[in-house]
Amino acid sequence: MNGEVTYFELPSTDIESTQRFYGSIFGWTFVEGNFPGYSMIQGSEPMGGSPHDDASRHPRIFFAVDDIAAAVARVRELGGTAEDPVTIPSGSYAHCTDDQGVAFSLSQQAGRD
Repeated sequence: MNGEVTYFELPSTDIESTQRFYGSIFGWTFVEGNFPGYSMIQGSEPMGGSPHDDASRHPRIFFAVDDIAAAVARVRELGGTAEDPVTIPSGSYAHCTDDQGVAFSLSQQAGRD
């Protein structure tokens, strides 16, 4: 497990405001993602996205792992919580919290089974 930050999400309940705010600060542009209700952020490093109807109040950070199933099991062993992995075209991800309740996500690139 390498732990590199590979992706982030900025939750939004008003995507136009989110686009205006972060676009003005950082010069980012937002384009419709691969499914309705999700925008991809262009110009950021690492790449990011914004779920449109997400009332979460904090950005979500995704950390790279080589084996999503093993990483989810390890989070649980260490007293954290982890949702079951979800597979998407670019790989798999799982939303988690650490043993103190801090939210984060794990991601495994497609083809790294």
